[in-house]
Amino acid sequence: MNLKNFFAELKRRNVYKVAVAYAVVAWLVVEIATATFPVLEIPNWATKLVIAVVMLGFPVALVLAWAFELTPEGVKRAEDVPPEQSITRRTGHALKWIIAVAAACAVALFWFTHSPKQPAGGELDRSIAVLPFDNRSADPADAYFADGIQDEIITRLAKIEDLKVISRTSTLEYKEKRRNVRQIATELGVAYLLEAGVQRAGDRVRLNVQLINAARDQHVWAEIYDRKITDIFEVQSDLAAKVAESLHARIARRDLPAVAAPSTTNPDAYDAYLRGLAGWNKLTTAIHDHQNILAHLERAVQLDAQFAEAWALLSAVNTLSFAEFDRTPQRLGRAKEALDQAQRLATNSGDTNFALGLYRYRGLADYDGALAAFEKAREHSSNRVAATEFSAYVKRRQGKWDESLALHRQALELDPRNPILLSEAALTYRALGRFNEARERIDRALELEPNNVHLLVQKAETYQAEGDFDTAGKLLEQVPFDPREDIATKARLRQWLLLRDYGRAIEALRRVLAAPEDLAPVFIASYRGRLGAAEKLAGNASAAQRELSRARDELDALVTAGDRNPMVITDLLLVCALLGDKAGVERAAALLQNDINNDALAGPSMLQMIAAAQAQLGESNAAIATLSRAVAARGEGSLTPALLRADPLWDPLRDDPRFQQLLNGTIK
Repeated sequence: MNLKNFFAELKRRNVYKVAVAYAVVAWLVVEIATATFPVLEIPNWATKLVIAVVMLGFPVALVLAWAFELTPEGVKRAEDVPPEQSITRRTGHALKWIIAVAAACAVALFWFTHSPKQPAGGELDRSIAVLPFDNRSADPADAYFADGIQDEIITRLAKIEDLKVISRTSTLEYKEKRRNVRQIATELGVAYLLEAGVQRAGDRVRLNVQLINAARDQHVWAEIYDRKITDIFEVQSDLAAKVAESLHARIARRDLPAVAAPSTTNPDAYDAYLRGLAGWNKLTTAIHDHQNILAHLERAVQLDAQFAEAWALLSAVNTLSFAEFDRTPQRLGRAKEALDQAQRLATNSGDTNFALGLYRYRGLADYDGALAAFEKAREHSSNRVAATEFSAYVKRRQGKWDESLALHRQALELDPRNPILLSEAALTYRALGRFNEARERIDRALELEPNNVHLLVQKAETYQAEGDFDTAGKLLEQVPFDPREDIATKARLRQWLLLRDYGRAIEALRRVLAAPEDLAPVFIASYRGRLGAAEKLAGNASAAQRELSRARDELDALVTAGDRNPMVITDLLLVCALLGDKAGVERAAALLQNDINNDALAGPSMLQMIAAAQAQLGESNAAIATLSRAVAARGEGSLTPALLRADPLWDPLRDDPRFQQLLNGTIK
C-alpha cells in the first residue's frame, strides 16, 4: 500500500474522526474530573490517574479504529469486511455528531468552571471574603493553626491592590453559625467566598479549598493541597494567584514579592508565630494574654532571626503593652529593638510600616510621623484595614474629627462586621456629643457580640452623659464585677458614685483588695485610691486617710519607676487632692500637660481631673477656670450638664454662681 492509499484508507476507516472524537471526549472527561473530584474530596492522585488513562487510551483507540470495523453483525477485523459491505460512511456521520455534542459540552463546562460569572458592578466583581477555616485535625488545640493559615491567606490576598478583601475579624461570626453563602456575601458586601478545611498531621498539612461565586451559589474551582508544612508558603502563594486569576485581578509587579515570598523556612518558628498571631487576633488588652503572645513571638524570632513579620508583630505587641499597662522605658525599648530588626529585613513591607506607625503613635505620640507610616502600610495593602483604622485614631487625637469619622467609614467598608471598629467609631461620636449615633454603632456591635462587657459599658456611659442613670444601671447590671476587667469594674464604681451609693462601692472595693493576688500592682493602687475616695465621700475620715495614704505611696512608686500612663497620674492627682497634698497635685498636673496640649481625645478628661483636684483643695477660681476649658472641649469623657450635676467631686463648687453658669452653658 503506497502512502496515498494509506491516508485514503485512514480516512475511509474513520481513524481521523475517531482521533478527534476521542480527544474531545477525553477533554470533557478531564474537565469533569478536575471540577468535581476536589469538591468530593477525592485525592489529587485520582485526577492524575484519570489524565494518565485518557492519554494512554489515545493510541489504543487509533489502533482499534484501524484494525476493526463496526458492521450490522458486530465488530469485525477491517480486512474481513468487503468495501461494498462497509458502513464506515454511516459510522462517520455518527462520529461527527458525537464530536459536535461532546465539544459543545466541553466548551460549556470549561466556561462554567473557569469564567468569573460574577454580577457586573465594578468593585464587587473583585471582592472576596475568606471564611474561617475548619480545623479538621485530630487535636482541637490545632485550631490556632487553621486560624493562622486563614489569616496568612487573607494577608497575601490583601497585598493584591486590585482586590477588595474583607478583614478576618468580620468573618469570625461565621465560624460557629454558618449561613447560606448568598446571605453571608450580602452581609459582608462581597461577590466571592473562599472556604477551606485544614488538617494537620505531624509534618504534613492538607488543605481542601473552594472558591464560591456567592450570587450563583456555585463553585468556581476547588483544590486539595497535601503538602509538608515547610511547603505551606508555596500553597498560600498559589492560592492567592489562583484567586486573583479567577477574579481577573491584576497583581502589580511591586506586589509580586510580597505575595510570593515565604515568611520563614523554619516550621517551628512559623508555628510559634501562628500561636502569637492567634493571640493578637483576639484584640485583647489583658496582661496575661500579652505575656503569652510575647513569649510565642520571642520564640519565633529566636528560631529564625530573619523572620521579618514576626519581628514586626513583636514590636506592635510590645508597643501596645507599653501603652496599655507597662508604661516603662524598658517596654518601649523592646518595641524599638524589634522594630529595628523588622526595618532591617523588610523596610517597605506593610507589616513593618504598621509597626512603625503604631510605635510612633502609641509610643512617641508623634502623630504626623504615625500617619505617614500608616499611609505606607495602606499602600502595601496587607494592613490596609488596621492602618486605616489607626489613622482614624490618630486624627481624633489631633482633633480632626471629620477626618477621623471618614476613616472609620473606610475601615468599616473592608471590615463591616468588626465590633472593635464599630466600638471605636462610637467612641468618636461620643466625644462629639452625638450620643444617638454612638449608640447606633454600639447596637450594631452588640448584635455581633451580645455579651461584650466593654460594649455594654460604652452604651451605659452614653446614657450617663444624658442623665439617664436608670437605663445606664440596667446595662451595667449585666457587667460582672471582675477586678481583672479594669474598664468594666471602674464603670460599675462610677455608676455607684454618681448615684452616691458609697456603701456598695466601699463593700466591693474592700472585697477586691482583700484578695489582690491576681491583680497587677497598677490595678491594686488604682482600686485602693478609689476606695479611699469613696470612704472620704461617705464621711469615713479615718478609713479614707488610711487608704488614700497607701494609694499615694503605691502610685508614687509606679511613677518613680517610670510609669507615665495618664491613668496612673490622674489617679495620683486625685488621691493627693483628697489628702490635701497641694504639692503632689501640682507635680502630677505638670506630668499631664504635654498630653493635655497634644491629645484632643483624652486631654479634656485630664483637664477635668485637674479641675476636680483643685475643687477638692478649695481653689475655686482655678477650678472654675480649668473646668471651663474642659467643658468647652470635645473628648472621650467630655462633660455634660447631667454629669456635672450628679458627680460628687463637684460638690465644693455647687454654690459658686459660675458653676451654675457652666451648667446652663452661659459662662464666658
